[in-house]
Amino acid sequence: MIKNIIFFMLFSAASLFYGLLFFNFANNDVNSYFTSYYKKNNLYTAKLYQRLDSVFLSMVKENHFNGCILIAQGSSILYSNCTGYADFQSKKRINSLTRFELASVSKQFTAIAILQLFEQGKLKLTDSVQQYIPTFPYSGVSISQLLCHRSGVPDYFKFADKFQENKDFLIDNDSLERMLEAHFQPLTFPSGTSFNYSNTGYATLALIVEKISGQSFPEYVKRFIFEPAGMKNTCFYDQKAYMDGKNFAFGHKKDKKVYQKDYLSGIFGDKGIFSTVNDLFLYNNALDSNKLLKEETKNMAFEPHNLDLSQCNNYGYGWRLDCDKNGSALVYHGGLWNGNNTLFIKRLDDNVLIIFLSNIYNRGFAGGRSDLFLQILDEERL
Repeated sequence: MIKNIIFFMLFSAASLFYGLLFFNFANNDVNSYFTSYYKKNNLYTAKLYQRLDSVFLSMVKENHFNGCILIAQGSSILYSNCTGYADFQSKKRINSLTRFELASVSKQFTAIAILQLFEQGKLKLTDSVQQYIPTFPYSGVSISQLLCHRSGVPDYFKFADKFQENKDFLIDNDSLERMLEAHFQPLTFPSGTSFNYSNTGYATLALIVEKISGQSFPEYVKRFIFEPAGMKNTCFYDQKAYMDGKNFAFGHKKDKKVYQKDYLSGIFGDKGIFSTVNDLFLYNNALDSNKLLKEETKNMAFEPHNLDLSQCNNYGYGWRLDCDKNGSALVYHGGLWNGNNTLFIKRLDDNVLIIFLSNIYNRGFAGGRSDLFLQILDEERL
């Protein structure tokens, strides 16, 4: 059994400011602490911690889970745990300050940036992309269509290898747009007629943020999302900082060898953010308390925007949409990139949050683990 669990609790009944507290307890002490907390706050039965911990330990034992998880409801952390190595070669351990590459979980931050500019009247969601990027090679594609993957713009993962000769050179969003201009790729379908997941669309949205704000995309997101949310351990990919390895989890292959970063790692908007379970918890609280978006704008992001798809299998603005077994709405996003597996799930009815961050390709949180955590929360609720 894992002896040391590093986690933090952030609470304030009177304000939206949360103090960060870290505890290093033996497992029995953690069990006692959470059990006391559940009872004091009349949330769940005393068995909740033990049941959640049992599922986590089975993930480690049976599925070789390597990473961190956090389960919360509103501003209350119900369970948090980390296990394994940030770097298998050096045996550097993972802890709650370890930054994981979020991969496509990054898309919700891009959507928030666009929606903030929408709230400020600096763009309309119906605006053509060419209004902001005149050289964009597809006419009639709107910002809204990029957000909900109905643009038909082809995914750069399917054509970049063909046109990038020097793969030792890190390309960025501008390089990608120039590639599209120089090597036109036809739309996969007429814009607005179907759904097709496109990383290119979110890389283009990041460029729109830059054009309107006059800042680099990482600078904008840091100033208007990370900092207001208190996310001090979150950043965009930086080659030098990453290679120095401080508080970064390296992505690993199944054989536990480190994934070498490739030339596509410099493209942001669709991916590129590194964060911790603690910072993502803070971000979720900022989102829930409308620090980042107004309530009505946030609801737009959580609404289905693909009318030809089921409401429980849909995409909003930066979020996938699903339902739990009781029909309650879930908004979530997963990520898979260079050995990193991530999952961020919100249940809207009761503000339950489940975060998985892992830096090795595995099935440790697959096979209904998130469903099982939700089921346990429902069964142990007072």
